[in-house]
Amino acid sequence: MDVPSEVARMMDAGALAIVVSGTLIATAARCGWRDLSAAFAALPGLARSQFDEAANRTAIARTLRAIDSEGRRTADVPLPPDPSLARLVEIYLRTGSLDALHSARRAERAAREVERTRGVRAFEYAGELAPVFGLVGTLYAITGLSGALTTSPVETAMASIATAVLSSLYGVLTAHLVCIPLARAIERRGMREESAREALVEWLAGHVGELAIERAQRLHGSGNESACEYGHVRTLG
Repeated sequence: MDVPSEVARMMDAGALAIVVSGTLIATAARCGWRDLSAAFAALPGLARSQFDEAANRTAIARTLRAIDSEGRRTADVPLPPDPSLARLVEIYLRTGSLDALHSARRAERAAREVERTRGVRAFEYAGELAPVFGLVGTLYAITGLSGALTTSPVETAMASIATAVLSSLYGVLTAHLVCIPLARAIERRGMREESAREALVEWLAGHVGELAIERAQRLHGSGNESACEYGHVRTLG
């Protein structure tokens, strides 16, 4: 069997154009161009992860060392490459508050969830609409079949039937081999990155809390030593 020729027989540019263009326009009408843009913006990240866990962990470790040795206000280290983590580190360095850190963390997480949901929802809608436009292509081809049967040769009529069948096939394949798998892939990738990012934030917050306790203990110990020395001086006097 000649595979290239079989594949060529399965190609119908007109039927494919009806399914693809109709699905895009209907998806944009249902969810809006903003959601559709978010869906397309998420596609490049599927081929490669946009979140480098090792690089972000290294940057946070440098930040913690700088805070421990120089203090929060004098810490001058490269921020994590992930923009969300970089903003969280900046907020802590500026405020010194774990509450502010966690509040910003929740806001960042919610914003990412909204953006991810937009992309997933757009592809889910496309998966629902693609078979519909496969049927539209089928009906369009059938409407032209009556004229082909009366005025055209049998080959033209068979071409119209083939277009009708291929339109339905394209609609089903577009839904179940393209749109729905992409929606699930965006969702899975987002959840993996979210889990890795949350683990780093927990690590940052835990170490910052430990450093704050150690500093407070050192200051408390220094205060007790000063008080003891002062009392000893008064006794000698």
